[in-house]
Amino acid sequence: MRATLFWASVALMGSSVLMAQKGAAPWFSTTQVKSGQTLVLQQCAACHGAQLEGRYGPPLSGARFTDRWRGRKGKELQLFISQNMPLGRAGHLSQTQILELIAFILHSNGYPSGEQDLTPQSLEQLVLFQP
Repeated sequence: MRATLFWASVALMGSSVLMAQKGAAPWFSTTQVKSGQTLVLQQCAACHGAQLEGRYGPPLSGARFTDRWRGRKGKELQLFISQNMPLGRAGHLSQTQILELIAFILHSNGYPSGEQDLTPQSLEQLVLFQP
């Protein structure tokens, strides 16, 4: 019932920006989350921790991270990652890998996964961490 009401209100909003909030419809797939977790272990864990808790780099989960990114578009996070990460090897990650990392980051911050993949187009609409 909640999902039906959510999508009905989305349809009424037309071109309005959609919000990523806990309990909202999933923006990313379970497959992306699993791939993102593997990438984190390979590319990010040395600085950000295996659970994104932060080590030498800042945390990518929890209040500090969500406060920094609250209200910003998903596209901004995508651009930041593509232009700055991994440290010293910026531009090394493919667009697919970046989407998988964002899916894992969102999942690690309490957002549910679903069947639909996160896409560059959905990042244009996604506003992060709204209450």
